[in-house]
Amino acid sequence: MQCNVCEFGCEINEYSRGRCGTYVCTGDTIVQAPDMGYLGAYPVSIETIPLLHYYPSGKFLQVFSTGCNFQCSGCVARLLSSGKSLPRSPLPPSQVVERALQQQCLGVVSTLNEPAANYYLFRDLAVQAKEKGLLVGCSTNCYFTGETLSKLGQLVDFMNVGIKGYSDRSYINCGVPSSAPVFRNISRLFDMGVHVETSVVYCKGNEEDVIKVAEAVSDISSTIPVQVMRFIPFGDAPIELEPSIGEVENLCTSLRKHVDYVYLFNSPGTELLNTYCPECGGTLTEREFYGPMGSRSLKPWINYTCKCGKSVPVKGITAIESFSEEGFMGGYRISRAFGMVHAVLTCLGILDDSRLIDVWRKISDFGTLMQIHHMIQQPYAYLEFIRLIAEMAGVPKKGEELISFIRTRLELVRSLAAENSNDVSHKVYYCMGSPLFALNAGRMENSLVTFSGGVSINKQLQKEGKPGVNVSPSFINEHNPDTIFISGFLSRPLDEFYALCRQYGIHADAVKQQRVYAVPPSWDFGNPRWLLGLMYIADKLHPGNSGIDLQKEADEFYMQFYGLPFEEATPNRSFHSPSSGTWPRQVLRCTHA
Repeated sequence: MQCNVCEFGCEINEYSRGRCGTYVCTGDTIVQAPDMGYLGAYPVSIETIPLLHYYPSGKFLQVFSTGCNFQCSGCVARLLSSGKSLPRSPLPPSQVVERALQQQCLGVVSTLNEPAANYYLFRDLAVQAKEKGLLVGCSTNCYFTGETLSKLGQLVDFMNVGIKGYSDRSYINCGVPSSAPVFRNISRLFDMGVHVETSVVYCKGNEEDVIKVAEAVSDISSTIPVQVMRFIPFGDAPIELEPSIGEVENLCTSLRKHVDYVYLFNSPGTELLNTYCPECGGTLTEREFYGPMGSRSLKPWINYTCKCGKSVPVKGITAIESFSEEGFMGGYRISRAFGMVHAVLTCLGILDDSRLIDVWRKISDFGTLMQIHHMIQQPYAYLEFIRLIAEMAGVPKKGEELISFIRTRLELVRSLAAENSNDVSHKVYYCMGSPLFALNAGRMENSLVTFSGGVSINKQLQKEGKPGVNVSPSFINEHNPDTIFISGFLSRPLDEFYALCRQYGIHADAVKQQRVYAVPPSWDFGNPRWLLGLMYIADKLHPGNSGIDLQKEADEFYMQFYGLPFEEATPNRSFHSPSSGTWPRQVLRCTHA
C-alpha cells in the first residue's frame, strides 16, 4: 500500500516500514509503528527551536522521536533520524500534553527528528494539545504531499522549515529528487496563516544556491525570516565544507537584498542574530549565540515598531522573563549530550548503534544528564564520566584502560604546572568563534587552562550563557591576556580573528605578540580528546620547557583508542569521530575493539 505522508510515496507492506522506517500496514490502512512514541520532552525557549518572530522568549515543550525521510551528510541528530527503535518506554501524546500543562508551557514543538516520519503520532499530539489550548509547531524539511500538508496546516500554528538549497542537486545530496515540493508547501502554509520561518544550510561553495533560496522565499513573502545555518561538519562530512563565520556574514549581507530578515546561526559573537529594521537599519532587538542552532534574547523584545515607523511582523506576546534551560537542555543542545556519550563509547571500542542507544536509554533521565553535565567540566571529574559510561556499557575494564591513559598524562601536566608556578602569572582568555564571545568560566576549556598553570580571565565574567556570553572589547583590554585560545568546536581562522581585533580595538598583549591559537578541531571539549587539547594548551603556556611531544602523544592516543595514526585522520567537528570519510571501516582494525 502506498504511503501518502510525504512525496516519496513509499510502498508499505509486511516486509517494509517505508523509507523512514516508522510506518506499518494494518489491513488497508497505514499507521504509525506501535513502538513509536516521543523519547524526550523538555521545556525550552522558542529561540532554540529556533523561531525568532513567534512568541519571543516563550517557553515551549520540545519533543522528539526517531525517523527521517532524508539522508543528509553531517546530520546533527544522525541516530534520532535513523528510524531505529530506541529501547525506552516512549511518551504517548496524552502524557506530552499533560507535561506541557504542568510545566506551564505555551505549547508543544516537535524537533530533532523529522515529523513526517511520525505524522500520525504528531497529528494525535496536535489534536490533543489544541483541545487544551496549547500552541503546536515543529521543525521540518516540509517534504509533505499536498494532501497531508492541507490537513497538517489546519493543526499547526508555526513551523521552521529547513531548506537544503534551491537546486534539485542540493536535495539529491540528501537522497531527495527535487526541491519543488518544499517551496510549494512553504507558500501554502503562508497562505493558510501558519507562522513560517525558514532555515537554510550554507556549505562552502553553495553561495549561489543559498541566494536563490532567499529569492524564492521572497517571492512568497519578503517578511518570512531566513535563518542561515553555518554548516558544522559532523559524521563523515569533511571540514573543508565548513565556511568561516566571516564568509557567512558576507553572504548574509547579500541575502538582505531579497528578504527583510536574515539571521546567522552557529556563529558565536556574530551581530547577525539581532533584528534590524529593513527600512532604516536600526537595531530592534539583540540576541546572542545559545548553542547549536540556538539564540537567546538579551532583553525582552516588547516594541516591534522601529523609530522610523516600520513594523516587524511578530506573532504572539513576548515573555517578560526568558526561560533559561538547565544543563544540556535547549533546542539541539541535547544532541551534543548524545554525542558526548557516543564519543566515550567509541574510545571504548563500541561501534554498534544498538549498544549506543541502550546506554543512552540508561542515562537520559533529567537527573543523570545533570550529573553528567557537571562531570564533563573538570579533568578528574571527567574520569568518573568515563567510568559511568563504561559500566553502563558493560565494559568496565576498557573504561579503566582509558582512565589510566588519561590520568598518567594529567599527572605530567600537573607536575609541569607546579614546576612553573613561581613564574609570573600567565593570563589566558578563552573564546569561541569571535573575540567578543567568551566561554563560561566553569567550562572544561577554562579548567584545562587553570590545570595547565594559566590564569583564566574568563573567571572574571559576571554572567553565564550557553556556552558563553558576549563581552565588550574593554573586558579583554582591561584584563590584558597574555594568550588567547579559540575553541576547537566553533572556531574562526586566525586572519579573520586578528582583523576583528583591529576592528574592535582589542590591543591586549596576546594580540600584539601574536599569541592567539586556534585549538585543533574537537580537542578541548565534548570527547576524551580534550586530553590532547590540555597538552596543546600546556605546551603553549610553557613554550620551550614543556617536554611535551604533541605529535607522539596524538599518535599514541589515536592508535590505542581509534585504531589509526593521527597523521591519517582528517578531523571535523564530531565528538565521536576522529576522522571524516572512511574512518568507521578503519577503526575495526583496532585491537581493543
